[in-house]
Amino acid sequence: MISESIFRENDIRGTYPEELNEIVIKDIAKGIAKKCLQEGVSSIVVGRDGRLSGESLLKNFCDAISKYGIDVNNIGLATSPMLYFAAKKEESKSGVMITGSHNPKNYNGIKMVINDASVSGSEILSLINNNEKLESSTKGNINFGSIKEIYVREILENIHTDLSNLKVVIDSGNGAAGFVAPELFKRLGCEVIELYSEVDGNFPNHHPDPGKLENLEDIISAVKNENADIGFAFDGDGDRVGLITNHGEMIFPDKQMMLFSKDVLNDRKGSIVFDVKCSNHLSNLISKNGGTPIMAPTGHFHIKKAIKKHNALLGGEMSGHIFFNDNWYGFDDGPYAAVRAAEILAKSNRSISDIFEEFPKSYSTPELNISVTDENKFEIIEKFMANSNIDGDKILIDGLRVNFDDGWGLLRASNTTPKLVLRFEGDTEDSMNKIQNKFISELSRICPEIDINLD
Repeated sequence: MISESIFRENDIRGTYPEELNEIVIKDIAKGIAKKCLQEGVSSIVVGRDGRLSGESLLKNFCDAISKYGIDVNNIGLATSPMLYFAAKKEESKSGVMITGSHNPKNYNGIKMVINDASVSGSEILSLINNNEKLESSTKGNINFGSIKEIYVREILENIHTDLSNLKVVIDSGNGAAGFVAPELFKRLGCEVIELYSEVDGNFPNHHPDPGKLENLEDIISAVKNENADIGFAFDGDGDRVGLITNHGEMIFPDKQMMLFSKDVLNDRKGSIVFDVKCSNHLSNLISKNGGTPIMAPTGHFHIKKAIKKHNALLGGEMSGHIFFNDNWYGFDDGPYAAVRAAEILAKSNRSISDIFEEFPKSYSTPELNISVTDENKFEIIEKFMANSNIDGDKILIDGLRVNFDDGWGLLRASNTTPKLVLRFEGDTEDSMNKIQNKFISELSRICPEIDINLD
């Protein structure tokens, strides 16, 4: 029996082997095969990250989908960006990545792009549940190859700045980025200090989520102790990047987006997409530099859709996904974003800390979470949106965001975990705290049954 809860808005994700296993993945393969045939797609690229269950799930997926006449190009161990890159190179523009992303080690999942468009888990569930028979008289071929060298070489050709004067710390967190990121920076001429490059699905050193400060303690120490120019940390499948300055400061992704937006808009004008969790300062900076700011719901699925719709130059979200559609392919790519940041630094005569000092300052929380259940999280948000007495400029594209004269607050449901997500920003620390207290007080009033412990 398939657990419907694993079919998320952005992807498919669940625990192994309870929710996602070799039997379930065969049903998923059938649903994806139906989607491929609907779209006239006869071949796909598949890959996996370093999860312990990845190799077995990948093999069973390939065997299953090939039975429906779909040809498979198995690239094996890869980052999600490498899989997206390989899909772009295929005539079918289609790929499937077996990855648990930044989730705990007992999780795995699937990210999909069919005919150059992201596919949601809910769509695949609907295809699994329909009773349409799927038969093929011919079995698809399964081919094996690597995309790594082609991917690395194209990035090298993409960068025209000498990076050889940079000392860079790279923390791959024992995730799939360790397979490619350190080598990429070495071939760009950088002096590289490596942390946890060995791909190990047990994640023995720290959890591969660069969005949490507790996972960055080692890279912050290394940057300071080695007197490095910059540090980059990646998540389990390499589509997210964390940035550490030479002073050991963690730079929130919306502030990273300020850096990238200014750089991209210096060469050409256009739209830039960001998610609902990002600072108002980002929107203001984009407008000030001649760009068009586009706010979108959180999730790589929504960001990619908005980039495509508006032909945006750049996209990003607070989780650390950065999407360059300027001289790159418009998908979220942690190592490529890191290279672009290093290029900006190399072209400057300043430290990365000094560069970020020029951007507007405010007081903001990191992403805060309240544990609930997958079954009730969206119901809570609907109830909050309908009953809250918070006055301000309300944005309803993803939960409730309220803009005030001196800051903003957000409450939404996580797409991937059983949590509520909150973030607050104020012109002063006092205004930030007042906005946070206002949201928490209203949530307590409307949903008194919730145990509000922020983590």
